[in-house]
Amino acid sequence: MVDKPDILGFHYDKDDELFHYGTPRHSGRFPWGSGKNPYQRSGDFLSAVDRMSKDGMSEKEIVDKLNEGVVDDAKWKRTMSIAEFRAAKAVAAHQRKEQLYCEAQKLMNSGMSRNAAAKQLGINESTLRSLENEQAIYNRNAARKTADILKSEIEKKGVIDVGDGVEIELGISKTKLNEALYILEAEEGYMEGGIGVKNTMDPTGRKQTTVKVLCRDQDAYKEAYADNSKIKPVVDYKSDDNGETFRKIQYPSSVDSKRVAVRYAEDGGKDYDGVIEIRPGVKDLDLGNSHYAQVRVMVDGTHYLKGMAVYSDDIPEGKDIIFNTNKHKGTPMMDPNVSSVLKPIKSDPNNPFGATIKADGQYEYKGADGKKHLSPLNKIKEEGEWDTASSKTLSSQFLSKQPIPLIKKQLDIAYDDKKSEFDNIMALENPTVRRKMLGEFAASCESAAVHMKAAALPGQRTHVILPVRSLKDNEVFAPNYPNGQEVILVRYPHGGTFEIPRLKVNNKNKEAISRITMNARDAIGINSHVSDKLSGADFDG
Repeated sequence: MVDKPDILGFHYDKDDELFHYGTPRHSGRFPWGSGKNPYQRSGDFLSAVDRMSKDGMSEKEIVDKLNEGVVDDAKWKRTMSIAEFRAAKAVAAHQRKEQLYCEAQKLMNSGMSRNAAAKQLGINESTLRSLENEQAIYNRNAARKTADILKSEIEKKGVIDVGDGVEIELGISKTKLNEALYILEAEEGYMEGGIGVKNTMDPTGRKQTTVKVLCRDQDAYKEAYADNSKIKPVVDYKSDDNGETFRKIQYPSSVDSKRVAVRYAEDGGKDYDGVIEIRPGVKDLDLGNSHYAQVRVMVDGTHYLKGMAVYSDDIPEGKDIIFNTNKHKGTPMMDPNVSSVLKPIKSDPNNPFGATIKADGQYEYKGADGKKHLSPLNKIKEEGEWDTASSKTLSSQFLSKQPIPLIKKQLDIAYDDKKSEFDNIMALENPTVRRKMLGEFAASCESAAVHMKAAALPGQRTHVILPVRSLKDNEVFAPNYPNGQEVILVRYPHGGTFEIPRLKVNNKNKEAISRITMNARDAIGINSHVSDKLSGADFDG
């Protein structure tokens, strides 16, 4: 037995026999392990698992072996499940890579070359370079960041729900959540268990649903077991990049309805249906570095505006917002009992708009009182986020309404691109890199076969549409295309080619230049007659 334990609680004796031992200073499910250097190649958890795998043991047999001699507690199951075993392997792999990375940095900081440092550590230089890769560092740290978020939630709430669907609320994968739970249990003694909660759908009140919870200790667990109201949801944080970063979710602030004017269909609202015009220079209505954004704005705490926000100098005195609608005069702006211009907020307190606010989609400003306040603007998308890499293909919905020769041509191009990609991968000399890339390639081929996406057409891009009343019915303001060029507009889904307008680029229209600007990254301008042809599109983003 050596002095420094690792995270996993397993070690070999001199005869290389695996066994599990107790944990006098650890209150969680798994004990601390052993090993002077937990990342050494011949005695750590990963090496043990690798040797058992080479001996022909299945994953279940390995887990059973690791669980030998472990006594199950009535409340806390101390044996390891297959899911926990997989999480343990992932955590151990991250730890080993982090240790190698840190050791390599020390060696190189002392004056060693990368090649020399790699040799001393017994790895290839290419392996060391992969450890230094930003994505690799993120992969090692993401589970730890998730664990920190869960830990902060427990410190505030005592007992939190970590069952099915929590990974969706957090914006991470199930695998990442399992790794984070394992870290908290194995390293810091947090406790995970099931609590029966009455099923509200059962009129007899006898059926229960088991909720998986995470808490600091058994006392907290017993309290939640006796009083289910102590089980709290994880709703304060959200990740938009699978755990790389987290943002604190704030309940949207509200704007006073006295600041909002409605432009009805009779007054020209139909031509700008879905556009939210805002007064420039107002602190709490700032679009930041964007000229336009798809937003939600709560009004009076009961209703909300949904659409594309743009600046406008044509705002009536005493108002800061104009909402354009195709509804007719006489329709109330807000009324919980009848159909109104503004939509009532959803009953979900965590998502009153029924849409996900983007990362950094909320911002704070300094008010007249010198304090920070939350802006009522909640961005769903903003300039630069419509024309993404995923839009550089043709959908099967579009292809199904095109002539057979065009369908075949674009699918053949897509096939040739995939064939070229496969040939490039097979030409790689490093077998590890080649194997990994082949796996990713196979997954992409499967997805392409299911969704039948063809190669993009020349000049194809995705844009958001904004209204420009002064444009003709055969014109489009498209600053990303040459003036006078002919373009085709397609909106998904559409009924046929009769809903695909053919237009000429007019980048000299003064209204469009003022409203959208020549620097717009992914917006175009059309009039309402063209939007009607586009399957009856509006301008809400």
